[in-house]
Amino acid sequence: MSVFRREQNQVHSLQGNHIAGVATPPSGAREVELWRGRMDANSATPPHSHDTEEVVLFLSGTGRATVGERAIRYQPGDTLILPAAQTHQIFAETESEFVSAMPIGGTVKLPDGMVIDLPWRK
Repeated sequence: MSVFRREQNQVHSLQGNHIAGVATPPSGAREVELWRGRMDANSATPPHSHDTEEVVLFLSGTGRATVGERAIRYQPGDTLILPAAQTHQIFAETESEFVSAMPIGGTVKLPDGMVIDLPWRK
C-alpha cells in the first residue's frame, strides 16, 4: 500500500488546465493512474485521444465535451466515459474541477498523430 499526500501534488498548467497526477507509477500506482484537475472558465483541453478508455468525474463546474461528432453537456457529479481511440475535447464554461482515471501507460495523441508526453504522469 502507498499513500501519496496532497502536499506532494505537483500541479502542471497548460492552456487553462491545471492538473496533478495523484496516483501514478512514481507515487506507487501499478495499474490505474488518477489525476486531479481544475479548468479555468472558458478554457478547453486540446482535442486528443487515448489508446485506452478514460473516465472523468466532474466535481464542480459546467461545460461540454465533444467525442467524435457528438456533443454532451456536463455538470457537477457527471461522469464522462471516453472510449479508446476517439478524439475528444472538454470545454469549461465555468471553473471546473475533476478527477480522471485511465490504465497506466496509455498513449495520448493529438489528431495529427503526435504523442503528448503528459508532465503530471511523472
